[in-house]
Amino acid sequence: MAKKIVIASGKGGVGKSTTAAGLGKALAKQGVNTLLIDCDAGLASLDTMLGCREFAAFGWYDVFSGSCAPADAVTKVFDKLSLISAPASTVGTDSKSAVKELVKALDGSFDVIITDSPAGLGTGVFRAAAAADYGLIIATGDEISVRGAAAVDEKLREAGVSGTRLIINRYDLKAAKKGRLISVDEIIDASLVRLIGIIPEDDSLLYRGTKSKKNIAAGSFDRIAHRIMGKNVELKLTLLK
Repeated sequence: MAKKIVIASGKGGVGKSTTAAGLGKALAKQGVNTLLIDCDAGLASLDTMLGCREFAAFGWYDVFSGSCAPADAVTKVFDKLSLISAPASTVGTDSKSAVKELVKALDGSFDVIITDSPAGLGTGVFRAAAAADYGLIIATGDEISVRGAAAVDEKLREAGVSGTRLIINRYDLKAAKKGRLISVDEIIDASLVRLIGIIPEDDSLLYRGTKSKKNIAAGSFDRIAHRIMGKNVELKLTLLK
């Protein structure tokens, strides 16, 4: 049975999908057979970030509409990492039960299934969380994002996802020390979500997810992936310098 995780954020622009792509790659590199499901209907981005847009013949809406079987919607990105793409339109895509059935059909084929939720607090969050046991909430070091993290944590709990953890993304330790960003402790206290990892500010993530050779966030993704799989990996703020 796969570990089922939803990635969500209360505010857009915090790097939720780049985090999903980065974690998917990190888990696959560690030998964890991972499936990403892009649940952001209308704004699908994971296929582009992962460089497999031209290979994704079907997506999850094709399964819902009966156009293909669940296995046919799975696009292999590389060894141990696969993707199910989101549709370009939001029409008829709000079925939570359909997501549950899709994940159930693929449960035995993967070690981890990650659903990437749309940003915000709308119905898309509940759709993405329909089959999830755990939640990863993405926030940056600004007050609006942190308030959004607390709000989306409440939404996930309403959806039955009680095991939530916080990822602080795009964090600049120097800016925080100068008071330009909220401190890590303040983010945790304000969001009331337990921290699982911090990803440093890294411009290379703007370009096709985590493909850049200069990607300085890769080590953070690796450490978070280890923690997701139950390994005890120390969190060190000095690694952000």
